[in-house]
Amino acid sequence: MECIKCHEKIPEHKRFCMVCGNDAGYPNVRAALRDEELSALELRVKDAEEDAALRGCKSVLKKFCDSVAQSSVVIGCSLGKINELLSSDTQLFQTFYQALGGEARLPEDNKWDKMRQPVDSLLYPYYYENIHFGSLSIDLTGISSYGNYFMVLKELAIKDRATVFEENAIMFITKHRIVAGDPLPPGYRTTWMKRSLLAVAKLGKRLTPSSTESDFPKLLASPDTTDPDFIEVHIYGPIHRRAIKHLSGPEPRQKPDKVLLKSVSKKLTEIGATMEISR
Repeated sequence: MECIKCHEKIPEHKRFCMVCGNDAGYPNVRAALRDEELSALELRVKDAEEDAALRGCKSVLKKFCDSVAQSSVVIGCSLGKINELLSSDTQLFQTFYQALGGEARLPEDNKWDKMRQPVDSLLYPYYYENIHFGSLSIDLTGISSYGNYFMVLKELAIKDRATVFEENAIMFITKHRIVAGDPLPPGYRTTWMKRSLLAVAKLGKRLTPSSTESDFPKLLASPDTTDPDFIEVHIYGPIHRRAIKHLSGPEPRQKPDKVLLKSVSKKLTEIGATMEISR
């Protein structure tokens, strides 16, 4: 793209113009706003709407769209990581790659961590290390395979820098047989404010005339722990503890974890966030 201030070319992976320093916007958002992305998504939405009309569930689709428009981004992680983030206003939640680079963690010996870097670099070349991954949620719960505790982030904190993606990126790349150098098919990602349109395009045909609003949360994010299906949220940049709106998770069984939960609860109260623990 061209800088609107000095008219020099800005690389796709850069947020700021290298010549004049003008803020060109978050690169993941710019990628989602390309004309081909918007046009392809519009066609997918139109197809879902026409299908719903033919099957007599146009009103159900509208309710689903309205429900997803109020959805939140949820990040699953361990109680220990949450406690660390909440400990101070100087703490930031690290991305997977930042933690690896700072030698704060090691990748797990499984196919998912081995595939992450090549897949994420296809989606976000040269800036994937700045992306946090979450899931879209109606009921404020997340995907348990990513952690038992779910941080719900304030919309104000992420809406300008978050994009939504069709599904888990690794599953998408595998399903579409995309390899290095291949372009991503358009119409499967969009901005945060258009997240309900992506949900309609992906899930509209799974709705039936008898679908109710109570069915929507599990449709948007499958509770299947072995093969979860959900819409992935990609957030550019740091996450601060004051971006947290709500925390949910199970009641700990071990005494050390119960002590840790009390600490987390106190710190959440300090920043005005809420917590719901299931027993």
